[in-house]
Amino acid sequence: MSYKFKSGETVTDGIRRIAREQLDIALELTNPSHDLDLAVHDIRVAFKKLRGLLRLIRQELGADAFQTENTWYRDCNRRLSAVRDTAALTEALDKLQTRFAAQLADDAFASLREVLSQLPDQTVEKTETLQELAQTIAVARRRVEEWPAVPDDFSALSRGLRKVYQQGRRKFIVALEEQTVEAFHEWRKEVKYHWYHIRLLQALWPEPLKQLTAELKTLSGYLSEHHDLAILSEKVLTLPTDGTNRTAAETLAALSRQRRKELEACARGVGERVYAEEPGAFTRRFKEYWRAWTAEKASSTVASP
Repeated sequence: MSYKFKSGETVTDGIRRIAREQLDIALELTNPSHDLDLAVHDIRVAFKKLRGLLRLIRQELGADAFQTENTWYRDCNRRLSAVRDTAALTEALDKLQTRFAAQLADDAFASLREVLSQLPDQTVEKTETLQELAQTIAVARRRVEEWPAVPDDFSALSRGLRKVYQQGRRKFIVALEEQTVEAFHEWRKEVKYHWYHIRLLQALWPEPLKQLTAELKTLSGYLSEHHDLAILSEKVLTLPTDGTNRTAAETLAALSRQRRKELEACARGVGERVYAEEPGAFTRRFKEYWRAWTAEKASSTVASP
């Protein structure tokens, strides 16, 4: 399985294959034999990839079909997000402690980690949510076969590619201007969709686009850590704590703000490269990549014995 368009298939066939593959991954992960936390995480990733695919073909799908599909995957991920346990918070806490290890005692956040570990277990809720999803994923898979056929050329993808790039570029500027958690979170969502689009199109020019996907993965990582730290800070400051824990929570919040500023600076550097082009120039460049790729495929077919 691969999350990208392939040589030798029409755009319509590629779209449907990619969608089916992600749904098959999600369905297999609802099997009770899988680790629940990993299954919830990986299904959310599969659904995010599907929402990225939907945005690439939004105009070709039509407003009604896009709304139906996008809303379904969004709502599924909200349900999955609601049953995530404290693993993500604990991971963010550990990263923060590692970053500031020279300034902290080894047990600086031990009391907070203990409080987090005592939050209600959600095993039953996770299991029930995955069982319910298993019953509806098959329906979503059948809907894929009803998606309209699209033109077998770059025009099927160009408007979606441009729109996501343009929105990411705009939200990058807003994040730099507003410097708020919310603004960086909104930018983060567009970065992920752009990352998925470049992955889908990587076959057009494998090595250079592989490097771009690596840059976008790095950028997404900065912004995801930024978001997780904001959630962690908010969470620990509202947990029931004694005086010692309150001091640890305030220390964590202060270090979280410092780390988020570092991440914002890192994200800005990558963002300035990723979004350097005007949207029109960016889209025309990929149109030329597509033209060259299809010409290469045609010549390879002719040259084959």
